[in-house]
Amino acid sequence: FRSEYTMKKLFLYLLGCLLGQHVLAHPHAFIDMKTKVLVDKQQLVGFSMQWILDEPSSAAVLYDVKQAKSDKKALQKLIDEVIGNVVNEHYFSYLFDKQGNKVKYSAKPQNYGMKSSGAQVLYYFDFMLSKPQLLQDNEFTLSTYDPTYYVSMYYDKPFHSAVDFSQLPENCHGEVLEPNINEKLKAYASSLDQSQRNEDDTLGAQFAQKVRLTCR
Repeated sequence: FRSEYTMKKLFLYLLGCLLGQHVLAHPHAFIDMKTKVLVDKQQLVGFSMQWILDEPSSAAVLYDVKQAKSDKKALQKLIDEVIGNVVNEHYFSYLFDKQGNKVKYSAKPQNYGMKSSGAQVLYYFDFMLSKPQLLQDNEFTLSTYDPTYYVSMYYDKPFHSAVDFSQLPENCHGEVLEPNINEKLKAYASSLDQSQRNEDDTLGAQFAQKVRLTCR
């Protein structure tokens, strides 16, 4: 397994199983996301996330987990390394308030780990805002994506099962917005093969869904 093939240092294991495949068109791997909005005292404080890798990507992770299973320290090191790289990339998440200001996160994730479910691997973590944000009369938009769209990070339908808005107060409404993708853009993404990992770092944002919180 060679680290030079990692995408932005995050998918240390995910890409290992893809390197031997001649896969055409972006994206080349898929992460099914689930998110919970975290609220405390009428303030947005963070998000709790789960990232479920697709089966081919999970296979590479499960192989390394199996090798380290008898060594708890080695296994924890694998998890710490992946989560550490997620943090270094700001959780691959971009949060903006009503005025379009980018909201910063804490550099220390909480409640993080990894578990397997059948043939798939799930990473979970809470990322907190560096400063709680008042919800009243505000609006927040969260997007989570790989900028190159080498990996598709998405919320599956039904959205009420993928994003948990239960902690929002009554004066707030949460929704998931789909991107408006035209055929020309789809064709362009499909034309990029596996060797073109960093060809275009604007694709991810264009294909990204958005979690929007609107409060009165």
